[in-house]
Amino acid sequence: MEFVKSVDEIRQNMKTLDSYIGRRMEPEYSYALSLIQRGACFATVKSEDGYRFYPSRFIGYAHNDRNKHQNNPEKDGRKTNRVIFNILRQEASPQLELEAAYIKYCEQLGFTVHHKERKYWLL
Repeated sequence: MEFVKSVDEIRQNMKTLDSYIGRRMEPEYSYALSLIQRGACFATVKSEDGYRFYPSRFIGYAHNDRNKHQNNPEKDGRKTNRVIFNILRQEASPQLELEAAYIKYCEQLGFTVHHKERKYWLL
């Protein structure tokens, strides 16, 4: 799969994940929740109701969706992190405020998070 080349392509993938969560239709809904729960590096957007979190390993591939992502044997968050860094011109980093918001977001989605270091970009 090709990598994203612009912020617009990243945002399109964000909309895809938002639609999976908003529609709550299986299997896309559970898949999106799983990506968010297992993620380590996130693009983050402040919305009306808090922050939303988008795993780099999903949003870093152009025109991504559940089927493409599941069938991509070469998906690698380290590669997508570098691609997103090149687009945003900033490194993802641990941020206490965003970590607290991530935990709250996950609780709102109905699951608890694993304790590990996560990194964030704020768009």
